[in-house]
Amino acid sequence: MDGIVREKLRMDLESELRPFRAARKARRPTEGWLRAMRQATGTPVREIAEYMKFTDKMVYQLERSEQIETISLNRLGEMARALECDLVYGLVPWQQSLVDRAMAMVEKELWRKRYLRAGIKR
Repeated sequence: MDGIVREKLRMDLESELRPFRAARKARRPTEGWLRAMRQATGTPVREIAEYMKFTDKMVYQLERSEQIETISLNRLGEMARALECDLVYGLVPWQQSLVDRAMAMVEKELWRKRYLRAGIKR
């Protein structure tokens, strides 16, 4: 991929990541988002179960699986729709921006090419 095109894509993605970086600071409720949202909105378990064609027990099991981080994205999305919510999903780099990360990789590769030719080891 052309370097200019890659840089444009990187900058666009970095812009898209801003709200996710802010959202990362929000802590998940201890009971999980699904149960917290259901309880906050007063949505009965029976209503969610009927929407999803599940039993009440299955709704509780999905809430538990979200709490212990074993729920699939598909099921999480279905539960979100049953609660009349959107599932927002994203990946955010831990430390560096994408641009900083890409520059570090380029610098590492340049160092490797330059000094390996000279026989210097890091």
